[in-house]
Amino acid sequence: MKQIFKALILLLCNCVNLAHAQQLKEYQQPGLLNPILPGYFADPTIKKIGDTYYIYATTDGNGWGAGPSQVWTSEDFVNWTIQPMNWPNTHWYWAPDMTKGYDGRYYLYYSQPVEIFGAVSDSPIGPWEPLAPNDQSIIPNYMIPGVITLDAQTFTDDDGKMYMYWGTWGIYPDHGCAVGLLNKDMKSFEKIELIPNTVAKDFFEAPYVFKRNGIYYFMYSSGHCEDHSYRVQYARSKVGPMGPFEYPDHNPILVTNADGTIHGPGHHSILEVDGRYFIVYHRHNNPHSGGGFHRQLAIDELFFTADGEIKNVVPTHQGVKDLLKTTSYPEDKAVGKPVEASSYYNEDFRPSFAADDNNGTLWRAKENQQPAWLRVDLGVVQDVQTVEIQFEYPTYAYQYTLETSEDGEYWTTFADQSVNNRWASPVLEHGKAKARYVCLKIWNTQLPGLPRGVWNISVYNDRLKKETIWSAPQSIPSTKQVLGNLIHLQASDYREGQRLSTIQNKGLLGEVLKSEQQVLVKQYQGKQAFFFDGSVAFRSTFGVPQSLEGNSSYTVAMWVNNPTVERFEQVLAWSKGNQDMTKAVFGVGSDPQRGAVVHGSWPDLGYKTVPVADKWHYVVIAFDGYIERIYVDGVMQSEQNRMLYVRGGDAFIVGASDLLDNNFSGYLADLKVYNENVPVEVIKDRYATESETAGYLSIQTDDLDLGPVTHLQNHGSLNAAVIPIDDAVVKVADQRTALKIERLQDPLLQDILGKEDYTLDFDLFDGKKWNHYLLVRHQGKATCYVNGELGNLKDLKKLLVIKDQSIYFKASFHFFNAYEGSFSADRATARYRIWEEKSTSSLAVYTPSLLIAPHYINGKDVFVQVDEEKKGVLYLFSCGEISSGWMKQSYYLFDKKDIGPSIQVHAKDEFGNVSKMLTATVSVVKPALLPPVDVKETFTLSDGEIPFWDGYQVSSYLDSTQTAISLDQQIWRIVSKHTKWGSTDLIAPFIYKELKGDFTIEVKLNDVAGLSSQTRSSSEAGIMIQDVDNPSSYINNTILTGWNLGNLARSIGPRIHREGNNGTGLAFDSFIQIQRSGKYFYLRSSRDGKTWTDLPNTPFVRDDLDGRTLKVGLYQIATNNQEGFGEFGEVRVYVR
Repeated sequence: MKQIFKALILLLCNCVNLAHAQQLKEYQQPGLLNPILPGYFADPTIKKIGDTYYIYATTDGNGWGAGPSQVWTSEDFVNWTIQPMNWPNTHWYWAPDMTKGYDGRYYLYYSQPVEIFGAVSDSPIGPWEPLAPNDQSIIPNYMIPGVITLDAQTFTDDDGKMYMYWGTWGIYPDHGCAVGLLNKDMKSFEKIELIPNTVAKDFFEAPYVFKRNGIYYFMYSSGHCEDHSYRVQYARSKVGPMGPFEYPDHNPILVTNADGTIHGPGHHSILEVDGRYFIVYHRHNNPHSGGGFHRQLAIDELFFTADGEIKNVVPTHQGVKDLLKTTSYPEDKAVGKPVEASSYYNEDFRPSFAADDNNGTLWRAKENQQPAWLRVDLGVVQDVQTVEIQFEYPTYAYQYTLETSEDGEYWTTFADQSVNNRWASPVLEHGKAKARYVCLKIWNTQLPGLPRGVWNISVYNDRLKKETIWSAPQSIPSTKQVLGNLIHLQASDYREGQRLSTIQNKGLLGEVLKSEQQVLVKQYQGKQAFFFDGSVAFRSTFGVPQSLEGNSSYTVAMWVNNPTVERFEQVLAWSKGNQDMTKAVFGVGSDPQRGAVVHGSWPDLGYKTVPVADKWHYVVIAFDGYIERIYVDGVMQSEQNRMLYVRGGDAFIVGASDLLDNNFSGYLADLKVYNENVPVEVIKDRYATESETAGYLSIQTDDLDLGPVTHLQNHGSLNAAVIPIDDAVVKVADQRTALKIERLQDPLLQDILGKEDYTLDFDLFDGKKWNHYLLVRHQGKATCYVNGELGNLKDLKKLLVIKDQSIYFKASFHFFNAYEGSFSADRATARYRIWEEKSTSSLAVYTPSLLIAPHYINGKDVFVQVDEEKKGVLYLFSCGEISSGWMKQSYYLFDKKDIGPSIQVHAKDEFGNVSKMLTATVSVVKPALLPPVDVKETFTLSDGEIPFWDGYQVSSYLDSTQTAISLDQQIWRIVSKHTKWGSTDLIAPFIYKELKGDFTIEVKLNDVAGLSSQTRSSSEAGIMIQDVDNPSSYINNTILTGWNLGNLARSIGPRIHREGNNGTGLAFDSFIQIQRSGKYFYLRSSRDGKTWTDLPNTPFVRDDLDGRTLKVGLYQIATNNQEGFGEFGEVRVYVR
């Protein structure tokens, strides 16, 4: 409980201990009245009914306003109690408003994304009955053009008429806020009008209207609610609640203060008391939580000029004392007293903050998965009859006990809530005890990993005449958990060359991980690792424990090497959530926003510096319940605070995301998962220790492209320097990759050859066949093994000579290793067996077969595709000196002008075994280029017949959708507003040709909506491929800058929905292309129209479109009532 006279006591305490008080920041001073409530709440609506104040607010701090619904009540404006409400029970509970209706009953309104709902009750706290059947919304999105639906607020005029205002994202052109005159049913409107953002400048959301001295004040919030830019602005009218409004020059009136401790103030309501006006608003907590969604409520007074303009609000931490109702309330004996704790996170969460009568400060324990305690020293033994607790999260249940003691040694239980499963604030425990010390022990929380935190603990000599208002029972996680290394996968436990579909977990959870496909155990750059080819994902046979759910601490530590780093390279996942902050996906991708961690929305993280490709890195991602940190090679890259709500999946996934996409392609040597935060000192020590590996020389040709090479990678030492070489070439010898080189020299090799004992392990092609060799030097004597048996040194010297501490080769080799020390005969045999196993391949008798024969797709580019008959192989396409290099794709587009008469194709496995070569003749027939429009041709919709195209589609409401199609100087311009597929009235504009066979269409997007202003938009423009008889079956290669997508590929059809984007946003590739070959559709983008890149998740295979006549052309669509356009140039259509 809060008492008005506490401030006097605390002032005396501060005088006694002035030195300590000077160490506190302004917002940390004891006895402050802002924030109003002990907890995280936002978007407040405040009402006074009789002698009781009510605050309806978004439940914040739990993942984007995810409820539950609640209301706070107080009779003195200082002691507030939360009360659960029966409605709504939806995922989101945003921006509630409550008002008394025409009939004297109470009406509650709230928002979900772009919808508003309503309910009615005879009481301000419910129970509520929905206004619409089946919990339908009463205001859908875009109920009127220009208004995105959210944030309803009601206003009652002096004549008794009631109005509702709503709107969000009103910053778009022709947008703003809606105002509607409510009918008697309180859910429909007599009329609705738009308050445009040209009047309500910068209008974003949160409208609120009140009337004073004949002036209607239309207030709202602008900026971004998650950062410092959020603020309050207003317009006013002397005519009426629907305007017209005028925008005063004196704006905004409430902004972030100079030191940032009042941060992002906005989304307010107004309280009028005895002719004085007070603004109740939310602002970000201190210190600010990540994402800006731990907001708290504050109140300050509004002042007006003589002509009725609102003066700048002076936001305070002190609040408004004048509203406090004088009462003879019992004294809180804990306030200002010494407090100790089991731990505290840092100085921002010190124990003393739990006894400072300040809702802006709290104690938070360092541990978030183990019990924590807080102990107050009352100074002397005294009566204790009530203990009041305000836990950090009022809408989560805490399991706790209270104990009292006279001497601090012998303790008596005052209250036992160790099996509690309900939430409340405040929690009041009554009893009778004599005590100097009161100890609160928090044992468990409703959300796993919820911080053990307390805003205030109060102790009273007398029993308070109040009881706890509990919620309904909640689900509570088990307290039985084991902390430590849950998962440990280690490639060095397996033999090099093994193919695994089962990997043993050496961690505490035991069991195994399984896959329908196999990974290969391979030596790579000094570490033995599991090789993931980008298509393999392992799934654990065991589930995800609760200790990794919610906000639980964790550490992911992995040794990874990514030869080529793509945007998303997901190594590990253990979640099944789709909502914000519910995911747990970890990778080593290059995407700047989500390449490292995917939690959903703002908590996602990319690497500040992407780990360098083709090098080993020790990557650690650690979370302690408050701060998430990323370490690369022992150095912290970034840290951010966050609150998580991870939903554990049915299993751990290794090698892909929780959706089994964005597969990892690279080497994983070691993976550890902990359900605790591993300290930074341990992380640095492990990196240093595990980086110290005994080095040797290892040259492998498995992954080298065919042709000349100028340097080699040493795979025997961790992150070793490359070896420069001269006159070397990689070729195929007897269906294995082979290096033809005269001399190999390297400082490490020189050092090894200078030892008394060393071993050379290699193979050679003598012109007839491959043989395995082991040359062992022991105490000055050399021994040769050939294919595991003793061999003749003289014969070996015909193929290899050691001279001047270098190796001279007279035959090509596939691999070459040099070790310090001498191998035994048994080890020589074992090495041969490994070589023999790796050399045995089904590719020996395999020749790739054509799926699509080489042919021109346009005037210069030749395409070829082979059948994917072998899993896990790489392909190399070549034509003369032109080569694709080894690649996963079974197809290739040669974009060189001077292509030869034939194309050669090889397939290769992970060990460098190569198939027989396929030779395919390139068809000399080029596709026909359909004659483009003449530079003098023009077109508008009023012209009727369209040039070049076979037809077009447009909305039947050209004016309301502002649809236009035009041609000028060979540039097509397509424009529309608020158009959508599947709507006859609002259908998007589309110009097309009808084609049946194979084709290629290319176009350049010269301009799109938002490009010139560098503003991302939900308007898209691009190429459309559509079934002539089924418009809902289509393929797009389009530009969509919103959400930073950039170039977007989309495939929609019967039970088909597949997309991929390159994440380029406004920096998209302006040239786009779709190539059709039967049922295959290849979607590409290009910077220059010459070199084309496949879009992610393509090509699309569409059996339903095979052989079908298709509409092929250009389209534009603009959702969310925004105007959009696309300007298309260099349109080329080729048909075969």
